[in-house]
Amino acid sequence: MNATLIERIVAVFQFEWRRALTWPRMTWMATLAFFPPALLLLMRWTAGSFEIPWQGAAIAIFALAPSIACIMAVFLWATPSISSELEGRSWVYLAVRPDGPVAVLLGKYLAAVTWALPVGLIASTLSTLVLVREQVLRMLVVQNSLAILSCIAYAAVFLLIGVIVPKRAMVVGIIYGILFEAAASTIPAAINLITIQHRLRCLLVRGLGFDESMAEDNVVFQAYFGQGSLLWHTGILLAMTLAFLVIAVAILRWREFTTASETDT
Repeated sequence: MNATLIERIVAVFQFEWRRALTWPRMTWMATLAFFPPALLLLMRWTAGSFEIPWQGAAIAIFALAPSIACIMAVFLWATPSISSELEGRSWVYLAVRPDGPVAVLLGKYLAAVTWALPVGLIASTLSTLVLVREQVLRMLVVQNSLAILSCIAYAAVFLLIGVIVPKRAMVVGIIYGILFEAAASTIPAAINLITIQHRLRCLLVRGLGFDESMAEDNVVFQAYFGQGSLLWHTGILLAMTLAFLVIAVAILRWREFTTASETDT
């Protein structure tokens, strides 16, 4: 990327941040951040003297913080990136500028990631402190790392969905999350290898050193073990993220979008 494009991406990023600094937006982000630890605090309170197993606590934290909280945060930010410009009738002005659409796309991607990161990190940190009593530091490092990777990867895939089907991006994003990331990622077949959730789960068990024999005795853990090392799964996840962004940029350069004003009758 040339210096001019980078400057435009930074300009879009700064504009999106300033525009998003509103009380309703910040309240919603805070709700997402504090919901997982609040729910886990309730779980610990209802458990009483019962000690929650360390592995079970790890999965509960992962499901609520790096998964649900991070996914919801980037979903609300990244998915409507293009549709908001089309509905606001500003796309025609962006499209005629050199590298305007690409700058908007990548600038909004960075804004989505940086807004979602505090949500994921706060949720993961507080959830760990609430639920875990042993190896707290290791749990913090792993869960926070997964929150970062989750925000980076899911922002890219939701951005791609927003480019492919801008007018139905939110609906398709929800369908993708339920059918693909939630359901398909648990199927022990080739399809789960191309889901972000599968890679994050493999990183969870590798990072925390879970014994693979657990998968033989517990059906829940069977979706968490896969082939490959920490570096392998991290590399694949980052490569998937880069591929999503490249495809989104390619589609954006090739496709002509119809703005709301052009469809008025």
